[in-house]
Amino acid sequence: MDQEELWNGIRTMSADLGFADCGCAQIVPLSGSAEEGRYLEAEQMGHFGKMDYLKRNVDKRMDPTLLLPGAKSVIVFLAPFGGKSIATEDGLKYSSYALGNDYHKVIKDKLYLIASFIGENCGQRKMSRVFTDSAPVMERAWAVRSGLGFIGKNNFLISPKAGIKNFIGIIITTAELPYPDKTVENRCGQCTRCLDACSRKALYAPFRVDASKCLSYKTIEEPLDEADKERTDNLDSKWIFGCDDCADACPWNRFNKPGWPEFSSNKKFLESCNRDFWSRITEDEFLQNFKDSPLLRAGLAKIRKNISR
Repeated sequence: MDQEELWNGIRTMSADLGFADCGCAQIVPLSGSAEEGRYLEAEQMGHFGKMDYLKRNVDKRMDPTLLLPGAKSVIVFLAPFGGKSIATEDGLKYSSYALGNDYHKVIKDKLYLIASFIGENCGQRKMSRVFTDSAPVMERAWAVRSGLGFIGKNNFLISPKAGIKNFIGIIITTAELPYPDKTVENRCGQCTRCLDACSRKALYAPFRVDASKCLSYKTIEEPLDEADKERTDNLDSKWIFGCDDCADACPWNRFNKPGWPEFSSNKKFLESCNRDFWSRITEDEFLQNFKDSPLLRAGLAKIRKNISR
């Protein structure tokens, strides 16, 4: 296959597998770019909190060829997870991205199929690696460079075609592709709904977020011993896993695509997971019920702490 045929095949396969959109960009190191500047600024200001993994391998984040020597292209895929968050009868709230199976495995399984297609249809076998929020990759930056959307004031990737609620899948490959010469202009305009919706002011300015203040960080990533130090308004909002306030406030939600069924498979069950459920469940039962769920990231002790704060 020539480059055009290969890219057309990738796009067709992407659509057949349910991705809402895909794009590609030629690999150019991000060192010295505006993306690197914002990243380093956030780190220096302490906005990563205790997420030390964000502070490591910055060189690899800025240069994908350090993850795959000889890499020429980044291919970006949008996997829609669709709808809104849910709440139990007593008001406990779960983020919309956490209502089904762990997205890492679901998306990677499909990306591996596309990576195999690339290898099998190049004149000489090409190498590829797949990633889904699981390695030092600047997913949103590459999505923008691939022409899939723009970064909103809430720091989400916003796709004019597929809205705001999408996971991002990445294939880094040594194959060369026809790189579309297009970018999407920022279309946030004067809107500040996301900033207004952020109760903890983690969105402290347009396009700036202090993740250490974000309820998603507080309810998932923040260590338990740190949570003991700050008994504030965290659960006044009753979020116990994640937070969708800024995302749900965005007008671009009207362009969201229906989420994959795998991403809502636990919705009915979670609607029944109220305070009494969390007070009674054992560690073994938690592991059994949520072994394939994003909730495993927080763990039972953390979720109980979130409810008690």
